[in-house]
Amino acid sequence: MAGLWPKEKPRPTQSEAEVKVYNALAGGLPSGWTAWHSLSVRTDEGSEGEGDFVVAVPDRGFLVLEVKGGLIEQRDGRWFQNGHPMALAPRTQAHSFAKKLVGRLPSLPGMTIPFGILTLFPDTPSSHTPSQDNLRDLVLTERDIPHLGQALAARLDQAFPEGFVVPELPWRQKLHDLWGETWIPRVKLGHKKEINAEERYQLDQHQIEIIDSIAHNQRVCIEGVAGSGKTVMAREGAIRMAAAGKRVQMLCFTDALAQWLAHSLEGTGVQVATVPRFAAELLREQGDLDRLPATPEEWKEISLKAAFDALPLLDERPEVVIVDEAQDLAENEWLLVEELAKEARLWIFYDPAQAFWDDRPLPAWVEQMF
Repeated sequence: MAGLWPKEKPRPTQSEAEVKVYNALAGGLPSGWTAWHSLSVRTDEGSEGEGDFVVAVPDRGFLVLEVKGGLIEQRDGRWFQNGHPMALAPRTQAHSFAKKLVGRLPSLPGMTIPFGILTLFPDTPSSHTPSQDNLRDLVLTERDIPHLGQALAARLDQAFPEGFVVPELPWRQKLHDLWGETWIPRVKLGHKKEINAEERYQLDQHQIEIIDSIAHNQRVCIEGVAGSGKTVMAREGAIRMAAAGKRVQMLCFTDALAQWLAHSLEGTGVQVATVPRFAAELLREQGDLDRLPATPEEWKEISLKAAFDALPLLDERPEVVIVDEAQDLAENEWLLVEELAKEARLWIFYDPAQAFWDDRPLPAWVEQMF
């Protein structure tokens, strides 16, 4: 996914300055970085924002590049663009957008993705940056455009806050999803924000046949590409088995999917959680956890601890365990799934092409299910 998006040319824009920045990034984006031109988000409250460029920097977080074309000046504490007063200071719009974007990205308790802001004036010749404290060393001008990638890399220490750790989460993929690479209209499974307890998604004929064919299988592992309806089939299977009186536990990797599933399955009896949060709840019920983990390292160990110390009694465990986003589960999380589902029906849905980590293969006991 690393590189500049769009791949061929910038998104439609009337800003020649943004085109300059796009062309500069196309020829000099540092290795391993990812940049998106014109990324827009909308909050749950309906507030919208757009970033001229968003750049994902490994082990740092994301940069918002605010681009202002024309001759930019500051006089008497006020900002001017081609001699006309600017309605907003250069960084104000970028700050508002960055905060909206943070709210749309994966997070852990007490940990969000760090971000920095750089302001680019690609039409303004200058050999020094403004002295205003929040702009010092954080403004790039016309002279930086020919070697823009190097100029961005040189300002990372100034742009990013000190002491922040990037959580081990698929936040770069989420940025790409928010940017929206491709949309080809087709008649397909629809998504609804509000789903009544009695409503079901309309599966296509092929998906219905798959669900019917595996309905009585104890061990199922389904591989499917993005958009093939894995989550919808997993959800339908959970509903069917809960309606048959089974105790059903759905597990996944991301909090966002867990929240959506829990909302859409309300009233069906199906329990939903990410694997680490399910582990935390088991430990809490056993009295072995008085607070949620505060660091990625603590979260890594919680599933292992639950697998050994907090499994429910056999007659209280789920009779059906359904795992979605299985390609992203870590070794300790798989251990908890294995122990939990020893006596249960286990259905696994995954897509290796959507894996965020290259070093998280399916465990051998799952491979044997194929």
